[in-house]
Amino acid sequence: MFAAVALMLVATFTASAVDNTYKVGNGYVTVTVSELAPSADGKTLVTCYNMDVAPEVFNDCASVILTPLVRDNDGHKNLIEVVVVSPEGANINTEWLQSQCYSVCDPNRVRFVTARKGETAHVKTCTNVPYDNWMDDGAAFYVTTQQVTFKPNCIKNYPGEEYICDIPYLAKPLVVDPVMAPIPVEAKLEGDRILRTKLFYPVNVTKKVDNYLENAEALELLNTLDRGNFEVTGINIEGWASPEATVAYNKNLSINRAKTVKNIIADKYNFPQDVYSVNGNGEYWDSIIDYVDNSEEPIIASNREALKDAIASNGDLDKREAAIKKIDGGKPYKNIFDAVYPRSRFAEAVVSFRNKGYNQADCMKLYKADPKNLSADEYVLLIQDGASQDVVDNAVKLYPNDPRVAAVAAAKAYEAGNIDKAIELYKKAGNSEEVYNNLAACYLAKGDAENAKACLEKVTDPKLSETNANELRKVVLNNKFFGK
Repeated sequence: MFAAVALMLVATFTASAVDNTYKVGNGYVTVTVSELAPSADGKTLVTCYNMDVAPEVFNDCASVILTPLVRDNDGHKNLIEVVVVSPEGANINTEWLQSQCYSVCDPNRVRFVTARKGETAHVKTCTNVPYDNWMDDGAAFYVTTQQVTFKPNCIKNYPGEEYICDIPYLAKPLVVDPVMAPIPVEAKLEGDRILRTKLFYPVNVTKKVDNYLENAEALELLNTLDRGNFEVTGINIEGWASPEATVAYNKNLSINRAKTVKNIIADKYNFPQDVYSVNGNGEYWDSIIDYVDNSEEPIIASNREALKDAIASNGDLDKREAAIKKIDGGKPYKNIFDAVYPRSRFAEAVVSFRNKGYNQADCMKLYKADPKNLSADEYVLLIQDGASQDVVDNAVKLYPNDPRVAAVAAAKAYEAGNIDKAIELYKKAGNSEEVYNNLAACYLAKGDAENAKACLEKVTDPKLSETNANELRKVVLNNKFFGK
C-alpha cells in the first residue's frame, strides 16, 4: 500500500521550505507563499505571495525581472504577472523594457517597482488567474528571475525559472506520496543463548506421552538440538509434581520425570554427560499461589484470604494441601485441582547453547515452541525476512523497548496501511534522522501537517530534509484550501 524505499527529489529545497518560504534569484529574492489554491467554485486559482528583493541583486545589473507562473510538464503555461524591480535613480530605458515585457504578458499584469537605495524591495501580490483543467494534475508554481542591463540592451536569466511548489488538486483527491528512509539496524547472533521447553505428564505418570497438552511441540523442539548453527553447552532439567499424594512420593515422581526428559535427549544425541544437570524438585506450588492471588473465579475470589492464609501458615506441604481441602467444603481445592494441577506435572529442560548464525527455519521452530525462545536479534531478522504479523506482534510484546524491533515493526505497520501503529512504533525506534523522516511521512499520510513539520525540522541531513518537503507543502496548501 505504501512505498518503503528511500528516494531523493530532483528539485532542491532548504529547511525553510517547510514554512512556504523559498529562496530564488541566486539567493537574493525571497518568495513567501501565503495562499495558492483553486477558488471554491473552481474557476480561478487564488495566488497570494510576497517577493522580497535584496539590494545586492543590483550589483551588476540595472534591474531584475520576476515572473511568477504556473505550468505543467506538458507545455501548458500561465504567467501570473511580470514584475520589474529597479533601484532608485536608475537610468532605465523604459520604452524598450516595456516592449519586452508587454510582448509576453498582458500589460495589465506588468508592474514596475522602485527599490529604495540600500533597502529590500517588497512586492506583494494577491490575485486570481483562470483555473484550467491541466492544473488538476502535476501543475506547479515557478518564479523566473532575470537581469536587465543596458548598453547593450540585454535580458539574461539569473538563474531563470525555479520551482516553488505544487498546485493543490481540485478535481482529484490530494495524493500524498511521502518517502520512507531505510533505518539501519544491526542484529548480532553470536553469543550464549538458552531455550526452554516443558514436557507435561498426566497424574502419576513418568513416561513421555507424545500428544499430551503441548508435548508434541516440546518434542519437536528437542529434535532441533543438533542444529548446525549452534553448539550445546549445558542442559539443565528439573522435574515437578502436582501436590496430591505425599511430599515424599511427589519428590520421587519429579525425579523420574526429569530423568525421562534426559533420556529423550540422550537417546538422540551424543552430548557429553557433563552437560547434563538433572534434578527432581518435588511439588510445584508457584502456579497454585499465583492462581489463588489472581484468579477471578467466584469460588476462589470468595475464599481468597482463607486460601492465602492456609498457604502462608503451613511450611509442611502435606499439611498445606490438607488445610486447603478443608476450606468451604473442598470446593476451592476442586477448582484448583482441575484448573492448575495438570500443568504442575512437568519436567522443564533449559538448554544453553552458543549461537553460530541465523537460520530462518530454525528460528521458526524455536518460535513455534515458545516465542520467548527468540532473541531480539532473531526477531529483527525474521521480520526483515517477511515474517507473519503474529511474529511481529510477539516481537513488540517481548521486546517493547528495543529500538531495532520497533523500527522494523514500524516499517511493516506502515506498509500494511496501519499508520497509527507505525507512529506508535517509530516513537520507540530511537532519535535518528531516518526515524524523524519516517515519522513525518506517517503524519503526512494522515494529512497532519503540523506534526509532520515538527518532525522534519529535526532532520538536518539535506538528502533527507529535502525528501518530504514537497509533500508537506502539498498538505499545507490542501489543508488551507479545505479549511483544515
